[in-house]
Amino acid sequence: MSSPRFFAFDPRATRLGLFLGACVLAVLSAWAVADFRDGGGTQSMARAGVSAGLMLAFLVAFHRLRPRSGWGVTLDARGVRVARPFSRNALDLHWGQIDSVRRLGRRGNVLALSLGEEGRVLVTRHLFARKAVFEELISALEDRLPPPRLDS
Repeated sequence: MSSPRFFAFDPRATRLGLFLGACVLAVLSAWAVADFRDGGGTQSMARAGVSAGLMLAFLVAFHRLRPRSGWGVTLDARGVRVARPFSRNALDLHWGQIDSVRRLGRRGNVLALSLGEEGRVLVTRHLFARKAVFEELISALEDRLPPPRLDS
């Protein structure tokens, strides 16, 4: 592998779902506050607080999942660098650490980098804008790493 290959995260569908969910939760919060003002009692205020808290959580996730420079998976001669969706720090793995690459899930939408005794790193399909980018990442990793060992 002569030059680094970068596969950018761009979870458009996930971000759209989070934004729409935050909009629905804003309407539910306003409805619950209006119900409280009309004498709905403490249950209405609790409903408003819960929906406002969920709306805030959706908006924080929407903001953290925005595309930014260097946010994705980088393959180079040293190894694999995987950016974490909700952390500033990336995870650096050298090729010797990675035992195998597998697809998980019913549809194969999760890529698992097995690290032996250390566990595994999961990269999900929804972090990429297109399925073709995800498939290209998997094929690039499979070209570099040996196929998974068979258990007897």
